[in-house]
Amino acid sequence: MYVLGIDTSTMTGGAALLSGEELVGESLLNIRTTHSERLLPALEELLGHARVKLEEVGLISVVTGPGSFTGLRIGLATAKGFGYTLGIPLVGVTTLEAYGWQFQVFPGIVVALIDARRQSAFWQAFQNGRSLTEPGHGALSDILDWCAANPAEPCLFVGDGAVNYRSEIEAALPGAVFPPSSQSLLRPSAAAHLGYLRFLAGDVSDAFALNPTYMRLTEAERKWQDKA
Repeated sequence: MYVLGIDTSTMTGGAALLSGEELVGESLLNIRTTHSERLLPALEELLGHARVKLEEVGLISVVTGPGSFTGLRIGLATAKGFGYTLGIPLVGVTTLEAYGWQFQVFPGIVVALIDARRQSAFWQAFQNGRSLTEPGHGALSDILDWCAANPAEPCLFVGDGAVNYRSEIEAALPGAVFPPSSQSLLRPSAAAHLGYLRFLAGDVSDAFALNPTYMRLTEAERKWQDKA
């Protein structure tokens, strides 16, 4: 089975194609263009090089968030459009889950951080690919306090939050571990692989049921609540 992975959750984004659990190809870009400009060309190029038609894809695994509101809508709309038009089943994985899966071989605790601005982050902790905490949105100081309360295990920080808040993390946790910045980027292939395993376990969705995982109100929703 061909599995197509799509990620548009952050500035970085792209697509991956698996044949079962084997990686066929992957497109990953970290450039300042919108996902609406680059996602479809990336998918077309990826499938073209692999000589695989979209109709041959048996599953689409898409990152649902948290992350960029606009980016998530583009990725979800693309995946849902393909799923509805071609009858391809869908699986959603969160940005945090995909990070936890990508770095599952790390022997300690993997802390996935998505920058939520103003010294806060979306976060979740994992070990061996399994979640240790529920996904949350909190102040960076509270997240670091949680890590400090678990001194027996080294913490690997990944995600754009780890890159953007590295100095604050190192000041609070001298033993914190970081991958090189280029390796901290989310790989669409990790999302594809995790989605494929969930599909095999019977976890599948359709174009109507799959929704973004925002984890906080949009700016428009916050303004509307302030007026209410």
